[in-house]
Amino acid sequence: LWLNHLGSCLWWVFVRNYKEFSDTENNWNDYILAEVDVSELVSNDGLDGLWYVSGFYWSVTAMFSGASSRQPRNYGEIVFSIVYIIFGMLFGSSLIS
Repeated sequence: LWLNHLGSCLWWVFVRNYKEFSDTENNWNDYILAEVDVSELVSNDGLDGLWYVSGFYWSVTAMFSGASSRQPRNYGEIVFSIVYIIFGMLFGSSLIS
């Protein structure tokens, strides 16, 4: 659970700083904003909570199954996802062994 929290925090960093990591116009930030109506949020704290919960979902699914409905949209997100999935495989195999 703690490692998934770290994964979601790292994911949140990518979402908040997506312009620095993006080599294309596609990114997780725009993808989630397109599918969720954020006009009802009264502050940025609600949006930060949305990013954290989405990141936690991504972290759990990527670490334990290697698949997620939140697919990477640019080169930075692809590299981050690959590293995180490999870390999840190593962590899971160390628990089993």
